[in-house]
Amino acid sequence: MGKKSSRGKEKKQSVKAETEKLRQERQAVLDLLNKANAAPDLMAAYPAFRRYDRNGLAAALVSCGVGGLPPGDAPWAFALCKANMQALYDTAWGWDDASKRDELAATEARFIVVYTQAQEGGERQPAAYVHYRWEEEDGRPVLYCYEIQLEPRVQRRGLGGFLMKLLELAARKVGVDALMLTVIDANVGARAMYTKLGYLEHESSPTEEEAAGYGILARRLTAYAAAAAPLRPVTNSYQLEQLIFS
Repeated sequence: MGKKSSRGKEKKQSVKAETEKLRQERQAVLDLLNKANAAPDLMAAYPAFRRYDRNGLAAALVSCGVGGLPPGDAPWAFALCKANMQALYDTAWGWDDASKRDELAATEARFIVVYTQAQEGGERQPAAYVHYRWEEEDGRPVLYCYEIQLEPRVQRRGLGGFLMKLLELAARKVGVDALMLTVIDANVGARAMYTKLGYLEHESSPTEEEAAGYGILARRLTAYAAAAAPLRPVTNSYQLEQLIFS
């Protein structure tokens, strides 16, 4: 009876220890996500990324943390998404105005808005935005990109890839496991860009046989290798991008 009782006690202790380990891991994930969500400015650590001046496009980037989009930009963001995506959505799960408005207004939604430089005496104009969230996926922390929308006048200027690289930089700093996103199969150009940036099909993505009309992609993140020499000072976003991602 003594040996049997001892084994039972050891088993209970083992289960208790494993349960506590899982609890601590879960709490660590929640703490990380809560800290990321509470940050008022995603770009505070990356001042060089606040401006984009390449390929004939001069623009300013503004991070929108808790509180979401500026009220004046919310109708524009919805209209841009609808103009760019309604036909594509209808090839997959279908477009719904109310659902998209709710998604953009959700308390957990975070944004980066790109503004083109104002004409002399005029106001700056929004031209693109990224909607992202800090989320938990299969028990692990991720940055999920919900939308990246560009007006036609700023497309094909390298801005989309630049914004995705900015998200990756922020995700690495926070310490999440991956960047994730949903891409509609009919959006061939977007899928090509994500493939070029290193995104792969996630295990939760629908199979070809399921013919869902969309896929879930992920870019797993690893720590940067130690630099052989100190990074030289940078004065603009292009230099910083080349140092980190080339």
